[in-house]
Amino acid sequence: MNYMDVSVNLPPELQQATLELVNKAMNQAIKVITTKNNLPAYMTQQEASKYLHIAPSTFNKWQRAYNIPVVQIEGVKRYKRSTLDEFMKSQQK
Repeated sequence: MNYMDVSVNLPPELQQATLELVNKAMNQAIKVITTKNNLPAYMTQQEASKYLHIAPSTFNKWQRAYNIPVVQIEGVKRYKRSTLDEFMKSQQK
């Protein structure tokens, strides 16, 4: 492939405006990604499955087979994110 270098000289005020625009766009993109990937410390079974990138049925199977710790209050189950991380680390070979 041939690449061509192109240089453009912009007036200082346009350079500054361009840098601010790029910076704003990058910060906004980072915020969107962080928000999408940020799951709560205590997750539902569906969120826990998503966090581990497995199907809910696989999570249920692992729950039974490996006795993944769960917090249950009045029938409501939640899975602690750090506990899921520890579980995955314990399965590492």
